[in-house]
Amino acid sequence: MEGRGVPRPPSRMRRRALAIPSIIEFTTDPQMLGLSLSPAQETVLRAIYGLPLTDDQLELYRGCTGRSTYSGRPFGEVTVVAGARSGKDSRVVAPIVCYEAVFGGHDQHVARGEQAVIPLVAQDQRATRIAFGYIRSYLTNSALLAPLVQEVLASEIVLTNGVKIVCFPSTLSAIRGWSIPVGVMDEVAFFRVEGQADADVEIQTSIRRGMIAFPSTRLVKISTPYMKGGVLFEDFTRAFGQDDPDLLVWRASTQLMHPAIPSQRLDRERRLDPRRFAREFEAEFAEDVDAFLPAAWVDGAVEWGRHERPPHDARQYVAAIDPFGGGPDAFTLVIVHTEGSDPARLVVQDVMKGWERPRTGTVDLQGIVEQICTIVKQYRVTSVIGDRYAGQWVQQAFEARGLHYEEAPDKAQAYLDVLPLFAQGRVQLLDDARLVRELKALERRPRHGGRDVVDHPRGGHDDYANALALAAAKTLRMRADSPWAVPSIVHVDGLDSYFRDLG
Repeated sequence: MEGRGVPRPPSRMRRRALAIPSIIEFTTDPQMLGLSLSPAQETVLRAIYGLPLTDDQLELYRGCTGRSTYSGRPFGEVTVVAGARSGKDSRVVAPIVCYEAVFGGHDQHVARGEQAVIPLVAQDQRATRIAFGYIRSYLTNSALLAPLVQEVLASEIVLTNGVKIVCFPSTLSAIRGWSIPVGVMDEVAFFRVEGQADADVEIQTSIRRGMIAFPSTRLVKISTPYMKGGVLFEDFTRAFGQDDPDLLVWRASTQLMHPAIPSQRLDRERRLDPRRFAREFEAEFAEDVDAFLPAAWVDGAVEWGRHERPPHDARQYVAAIDPFGGGPDAFTLVIVHTEGSDPARLVVQDVMKGWERPRTGTVDLQGIVEQICTIVKQYRVTSVIGDRYAGQWVQQAFEARGLHYEEAPDKAQAYLDVLPLFAQGRVQLLDDARLVRELKALERRPRHGGRDVVDHPRGGHDDYANALALAAAKTLRMRADSPWAVPSIVHVDGLDSYFRDLG
């Protein structure tokens, strides 16, 4: 048998011990997983475990890793950048997890009272079920492996050797404290959509931390690519085409990994949307998407530990809202003021409030408006700025309570107007995790014949960031040719201040 890089068998088995197969034998043996592998799928598994390659496999290896030579040594860390429906979960992640859980011998390296845990981390709990479903099916439907399964729960599997396979969402605290011999970061390019903008980095750190006590570990990161940022792109930049001894990066298109998919179907997808096809099926990082704000700029603007500032008589305040837009959106309020004078004027955030949509029951929109009005009147604000698409009820609700509702220009313009504030360190934010997460996740896309579009990533939210951008852009009262340059009168007498739009 091929056995290079193969770990020891499990310590607790039936009396008739299983022979130690290679990862390929384990995956394809009908009595174990019984899976068929495409040439590319088999080659990446062989490369991860340092198994011999044929000439054809060596050619595939060179094309998909960018490396000129094959060392034949196993890798403790691998990043697979592959197109959709390429078998990343069913033919790479699931076989590796099952193999390591059964034959890894990891239970022999935990202290008394500890348990070896193999985490499956995805952008949310629902997404973890994809790989988990394959693993559960492979283990429970195999004549040789099923007796090794002690318990199957909704999101975890416990083996008779004490190893647990557990699903986790991409939250920073989810996997801290576990003993982790093997970890999976599934669709890692999209962790920042549901979690914090640096969730991929922090989760990777937590997994590596949990691996310290194990002599042999394996971290598998797989994903369809997205924007040029985060762990996936950093791994690709670092190790693709490089003889990195610690990290193997494999990139392959859907058709190469899964040639059974009809080429006519892929051709249709290419014609419908060439740019997204390149990302989704050819595993190319998006050329038309960039992070709008570097994470360091956002972190540098936050006054950590400060969650609100009280009103001050001598200050002029601006309030902005982002009402419910349907679905899981939040209704948000931001109040800001400025300090100093041009060109070094500082925008300071005073209030950040958000009302989330309840899981059950209906939204009390009138009650939320009432709360907002109570708050902004404490800051002597006589009008609020909001999305022009919010609906007539918003304007009527605020004006019925004595506050003028001003429809804001395009939000992308507001973001572009406040970008220099972050670049020059002229914005001071409150410590609000939701706001920080949304600001870091904002994406910038070029648009033909006009300014760039700034928006949240697919499946993400920007309710907190929108309200901040509208308030900050308004309080700057930009140059005369800006859509924000609405003439205003400001009266400050030390006891009261207000501004009134003349437009």
